[in-house]
Amino acid sequence: MTFNAAEVFVQGPIDPALARECAEAIGANPAVGAHLLFLGQIRADRLDAGVVRGIEYTAHQTMAQGAFTALVDRAAAAGGLLEVTIRHSLGYVPVGGASLLIAVGAGHRDEAYRLSRDILEAIKKEVPIYGREITEDDQSRWKVNR
Repeated sequence: MTFNAAEVFVQGPIDPALARECAEAIGANPAVGAHLLFLGQIRADRLDAGVVRGIEYTAHQTMAQGAFTALVDRAAAAGGLLEVTIRHSLGYVPVGGASLLIAVGAGHRDEAYRLSRDILEAIKKEVPIYGREITEDDQSRWKVNR
């Protein structure tokens, strides 16, 4: 398994074709018995300031890349991780656009589900990525990860 944190960030929404490419690449590994793709998409949440039309993402990229590497290393050490791809948006992503892709390959489905969830939760808690929710009225507020 290889993971390159320098490839994590993409500008704008994540191209849906990337999910297909990840599935094909992970499926080519004969040791993989299950692969799981997670796409996080921007919702039109209703806030006090109005309805969200998009999120603008920023990050401390050097620190974030270190955090991504650490969480992938932890997931690999926990066992079962055969393949992993992570992509996160920077810049503006409109409602309906994907801002996070996690693709994991494991020997068994239980491992794939556990690994995907563990990586997702670690990203939300540990990686210095910040999202500013922008409403239809051009109001904004910093997003709180839940």
